[in-house]
Amino acid sequence: MGLATAVFAAVVALPLRAANEVIDYDSLAKIKAEGMQNSQVMELASWMTDVHGPRLSGSPGIQRAGEWAVAEMKKWGLANVALEPWVDQSRFPRGWTNEKFYLAAVSPQAFPMTGMSSAWTPGTNGLIRGEAVLITTTDGAKITKLAGTLKGKFVLTQAPPDVAAYWTPQAQRYTAEQLDAMENAPRVAELGLAAPGAGGRGAVAGGRAGGPGTPGAVPFNRNEFFLKEGVAGVLTTNARGHGLFTIGGSATADPAISLPSIVVAAEHYGRVARMLQKNLPVTIEADIKNTYTPAPTMFNVVAEIPGTDKADEIVMLGAHFDSWHSSTGATDNAAGSAAMMEAMRILKASGVRLRRTVRLGLWNGEEQGLIGSRDYVAKHFAGRGAPPPAPAAVGGRGGPVGPLVMTPAHAKFAGYFNIDNGTGAIRGVYQQGNGAVGPIFRAWMEPLRDLGTTHLNPGNTGGTDHQSFDGVGLPGFQFIQDPVEYNTVTHHYNMDSFERLQPEDMRRNATIAAAFVFLTANRDELLPRKAMAAPGAAGRGRGGQ
Repeated sequence: MGLATAVFAAVVALPLRAANEVIDYDSLAKIKAEGMQNSQVMELASWMTDVHGPRLSGSPGIQRAGEWAVAEMKKWGLANVALEPWVDQSRFPRGWTNEKFYLAAVSPQAFPMTGMSSAWTPGTNGLIRGEAVLITTTDGAKITKLAGTLKGKFVLTQAPPDVAAYWTPQAQRYTAEQLDAMENAPRVAELGLAAPGAGGRGAVAGGRAGGPGTPGAVPFNRNEFFLKEGVAGVLTTNARGHGLFTIGGSATADPAISLPSIVVAAEHYGRVARMLQKNLPVTIEADIKNTYTPAPTMFNVVAEIPGTDKADEIVMLGAHFDSWHSSTGATDNAAGSAAMMEAMRILKASGVRLRRTVRLGLWNGEEQGLIGSRDYVAKHFAGRGAPPPAPAAVGGRGGPVGPLVMTPAHAKFAGYFNIDNGTGAIRGVYQQGNGAVGPIFRAWMEPLRDLGTTHLNPGNTGGTDHQSFDGVGLPGFQFIQDPVEYNTVTHHYNMDSFERLQPEDMRRNATIAAAFVFLTANRDELLPRKAMAAPGAAGRGRGGQ
């Protein structure tokens, strides 16, 4: 039988197999009752955000948050709860924390400026004042003519942004028609394992090189020039407006070769920039305290509920634990981390029997390229060798390359489920091109329809930690979630706070995740896997959702 015929025959046969899925409705009822009537998910989220946010990768904040999570899960009686160190400790050479941020225009009119330092950039060493200048060109020849004129000045590097009005609702839920469209989209080919090095992105660079230059020439580095000239700081913005801005970090953690880098809300940045375009002098003052700490021990948070007759086989659930730092990382991704912690609590408190061992992973370094989950997967299941050390860089770009080396645990891995699309209710599952799991998941969703999970998307979704599993041939899945305000108000924005979380959605998400993990843990067989693609096959995805 040819490959295409075999795949077709398997897909045709799957609905019959799905009809034979064994579902323990009594245990599911216990899970639903515990999750919806005794939920602790919002209290967990409050501790994670209000008390222990933000949780920047490698910062003292995420260390404290990790220690809190370990202590909490030990109270529940979970097993093997720990901060598990990464194998590769080279990615974050320093920790960093913003302790104070003050920025204002003081003349010709005084007004506060909403903003935040980019991660891993230095502060101002106390209160400073300086003239603002607008330098939007990236032409090195033009910029170097300013040598000797920029010391102590604040440089704005972008023209005033155009800010659009809100013409559409900022919060949305998927309609039945939209979910149907996802499910009925043209079926993708089964994608299999990504090629070596495919997918993933690294740290956000601080500033950008200027000008296209001559082909083959090294681009002019504006920030390097500004550093040599002794500027007070570099101000940038993004065009979201309405007081919102997104934040990232510098590619280097070395304060000796970094400048104060400040992202400013569009309305305040634009006001200064427009005055400068009118040749009106503007004076800015700032008092920013950013603290560097010694190289942290990078870790993931792990915990288990041991299985019974299939205890040597593993089901995992997880979410990334780290956040950016301009807010407290509520929807990105305390929402996912709290829901998955709560799912573990539900499984333990409900007393349901688990055949396979259930393991939680709360990942560090996701925002810099899925680093924590990739490190974990390489250690426990399969990897492509050690990545090159990056002692001067934060995070790093791409993943390791080379032949895939599997551990014995790879063959005993049942599946991984991830939450990282905000606070919105789970409406279904992305299959990641794995057609064989579709009928199984559809059978599982039937008793969960009252919680709103009804649809499958046959295709792929990228940008988060399920890719670390999917990329080495393991069944790894992300849930479909209502967008709510994720892409409009909260994702990497400075207002990603506890107030943006939707309690009913959060309760449902934890309960649905617990149910999927329970059903995976108790199947007679492991979840089916995609075929392993030959080297050179296209992989897709990016890190840092």
